[in-house]
Amino acid sequence: RNQAPARIGAISPVEVIIPAGNTGMEPTVTSFFQALSIQTKITKGTVEITVEKKVLNPGDKVDTSTATLLQKLKISPFFYEVEIHYVYDRGVLFTPDDLPITDESIE
Repeated sequence: RNQAPARIGAISPVEVIIPAGNTGMEPTVTSFFQALSIQTKITKGTVEITVEKKVLNPGDKVDTSTATLLQKLKISPFFYEVEIHYVYDRGVLFTPDDLPITDESIE
């Protein structure tokens, strides 16, 4: 299972919340946060988000602003993993039940 960024046009499988706290970003980006209705203040020369903000619900489509925001904050809210449905080998079709693969068996 690997973390993945929110890409424009993707459908969110989970709720995504931007936590309150210092972003480490310069005050020049406050207008970006204001455009997304995210409350901020300047603390010691950096932008601090004052209240956590839900930006995506399950089933929401990721728009450009949300994807950019999450990228700026280095938040990768999604995960992906390989899911095997069937394996075909030399004329035999195997189901996942036939092939119990675990992390330990791969190592």
